[in-house]
Amino acid sequence: MTDVEQLLRETLADPRHRLDPGPGMYDTVRERAHQRRRRVVQVSSAFTAVVLIAGVATTVGVNSGHRRADQVAAPSITPSPQTGQATSVDLGKGSTSAMAVTSSAVYVARQQPNELLQVSTTNLSVTKRVATPDAVDDIAVDAAAGRVWTWSTTQATVADSGQSTGTDSTSIHSYATSSFAIGGAVKIATYTFDAAALDGQLWLATNDGLYVVTTAASGPVATKVISGMVFSVAADVVRHRVLYGSAVSAPAAANSLGSIVIHEIDVFTHSVIGVGTPLPIGKESIAIVGDQIWVGGYGSGSTPRLFHLDGASLQVIQTNGFGAGDPLPFGPGAIVWPGASVLWVRSGGSEGLACVDPQSGALLEQWPAVQGPVASVRGDAFAASDGSLDQLSLSGDCTG
Repeated sequence: MTDVEQLLRETLADPRHRLDPGPGMYDTVRERAHQRRRRVVQVSSAFTAVVLIAGVATTVGVNSGHRRADQVAAPSITPSPQTGQATSVDLGKGSTSAMAVTSSAVYVARQQPNELLQVSTTNLSVTKRVATPDAVDDIAVDAAAGRVWTWSTTQATVADSGQSTGTDSTSIHSYATSSFAIGGAVKIATYTFDAAALDGQLWLATNDGLYVVTTAASGPVATKVISGMVFSVAADVVRHRVLYGSAVSAPAAANSLGSIVIHEIDVFTHSVIGVGTPLPIGKESIAIVGDQIWVGGYGSGSTPRLFHLDGASLQVIQTNGFGAGDPLPFGPGAIVWPGASVLWVRSGGSEGLACVDPQSGALLEQWPAVQGPVASVRGDAFAASDGSLDQLSLSGDCTG
């Protein structure tokens, strides 16, 4: 079994992101990889021949007494994007489970012990610390509202008889960014995959639908907005809306993992105001950078893994950039996160991380082994990688 196959099996077996692989998926990936390697060899051979010919021509020109002084020089090779470094931040005892970043601080959820930390982006020192009532799965920061949201999930177990024991649930807590004073808690009887904060509200994508948590005098209140499984959700600050993805039936020839459709929700009325077209992926993630919308996910065969959407219509834009028209750079899937001015993309078939221009899709910088998730502001980027908080080096055009 290859490393790619092993990683694919482990990824698809993740209880929060479970989707069965399509028939023949591994064979297709291997065959496409073989074809890609063959093309690389052919291109490399052709390039070598061109270099040799250019060298001979240059030698002849020199020996002929520079009769062609105005001769055009041999073409230069454009350097590949720089490979970045990742440095672990010492936070003491514990394991990092989630993090989010603002212009002044990184908010980090730790386990063993269970706690929430505020870390200065200036000197990476811990400036606030508070114990959490349970092990936090993920966090979202609403800087404008001065609030940090945390959520912890519990999944029902299945006995040998096939019967479920217990129920899925999500516990949500709210903290003030200024003091870490707890602002209340609420619990919903469903499993949460993803969440996003906007205008003092927390939106949750769950296996039972899309929920919104609002604050009241008595504390947070959770309301179901959309029924059915919702896997992804993202806050669009520019257009003042929330985007979410839901699964739809796909044509048999498109993608054995199914398809998803991106919807937009008005944050005031909580009604659906826009619907995109089906994308042939599953296990999707949504990243919004300014007015640029990207969706990554897992697919089978030759279907794309990464999509650039028009901000107004939610229709696919044909962007000639990183991975355009070729799913192999991502293996079985692509995962995306938004930065302040860049798009972060991680390959589902490896630990490779890419910093991408959100408008053109151009690759700006890359890291060979960063597990994610990733979050950044201008000048600072961090990843919750392998239980630690890593600071990523930023160089060149990757500004965070």
